[in-house]
Amino acid sequence: MIVVDFPETSENQVSLRVVGHSGQAAKGFDIVCSAVSALVQTVIGGLEEELEAQLQGEVGVGSCNLLIRVPEANAEKFRAVCKVFKYGFRKIAESYPEHVQLN
Repeated sequence: MIVVDFPETSENQVSLRVVGHSGQAAKGFDIVCSAVSALVQTVIGGLEEELEAQLQGEVGVGSCNLLIRVPEANAEKFRAVCKVFKYGFRKIAESYPEHVQLN
């Protein structure tokens, strides 16, 4: 099971932790893992590129453990972007509840 910890965003920072494998299919052929990976990579890259996010932690194969901070001037946009990605994680978890847990 993939466990996604993506709590409410504070003013200008949030933690993102993703661990596990969905078990829906073999590694490399798993659409659930692919969907979660795509969201993780997109939110991280988008926040870095567009909102000057600073990342602390690590991203590896099958795991992500980050603290993400943006400048105060970008806090409002940051919260909006995080809400959009939480929606994406929630929809995947609702569609595949036996494979993804969103905390």
